[in-house]
Amino acid sequence: MTAPSKFAHIVYKTHRFAEMIDWYTRVFEASVRYRDKQLAFLSYDGEHHRMAFIDLGPLPSRYAKPGNTVPGVHHVAYTWNNLDELLDTYTRLADLRIRPVSPVRHGMTLSLYYADPDGNGLEFQIDLLDERAANEFMHGPVFARNPRGESFDPDLLIARYESGEPVDDLIFIDGQPEYLGSAFVKPQHPG
Repeated sequence: MTAPSKFAHIVYKTHRFAEMIDWYTRVFEASVRYRDKQLAFLSYDGEHHRMAFIDLGPLPSRYAKPGNTVPGVHHVAYTWNNLDELLDTYTRLADLRIRPVSPVRHGMTLSLYYADPDGNGLEFQIDLLDERAANEFMHGPVFARNPRGESFDPDLLIARYESGEPVDDLIFIDGQPEYLGSAFVKPQHPG
């Protein structure tokens, strides 16, 4: 198969039309490229739209946010270039009172999971390993013991990072080798 050249956009159906547009505008610092009474298209870069929203009308009184046991998309993931960018995004969102529901060290990524107003999951991550090393890690004993990863406190990670603690000690899960050959993608440290 010929692989797609890029991931273009995602479209959400929602009863929280204005709230969703506001949330995505703030989280991604996105601009509204088009909006009418039923549709809105937003983008955070040069693409005409990265996310769109379809208004389903008023929220029914019996409506509840879907739980993890309901079929559907669990989350959409976005990758930042390095640890500094991810932590800057975390800090900016925390200042807006938007906190991750689950920060996780996966071993091949360091991830912050957020939930939008409808409960849709978004993973904001950095890659810690290149493709070969990530695949090797996922077939190794550390990942087999804990494929979901381990939780961490982002505020504590930032404090330790800013104090100059070695990055390796902050980003990897317990028992993970610090280097997998020359394939380790070393995050930048502000020092």
